[in-house]
Amino acid sequence: MMLSQGAMLQSLLAILAGVLILVVPRLLNYVVAGFFILFGLLNLPSSLNASAAQLLKSAVAIGAGAVILIYPRFLNHAVAFTLILLGVLGLVH
Repeated sequence: MMLSQGAMLQSLLAILAGVLILVVPRLLNYVVAGFFILFGLLNLPSSLNASAAQLLKSAVAIGAGAVILIYPRFLNHAVAFTLILLGVLGLVH
């Protein structure tokens, strides 16, 4: 099974984010925020041709990344709500 280019980039992004967090834990907020923003941006082109739920997933990820960058102390809340919303949107799709 071949991965699409977007899926390959997302997988590599996840691996890179995980390694960065392990190597430099104090960068956690920035790595998580960057991961969410890049994940949302990478999904955006395919979301524009897909369902509203798919587009909302990209918007939620980008928004969560922005919240984490602006309010780093809300990292736990932003990640928790993002995972819940993405999970619910995945069930809807």
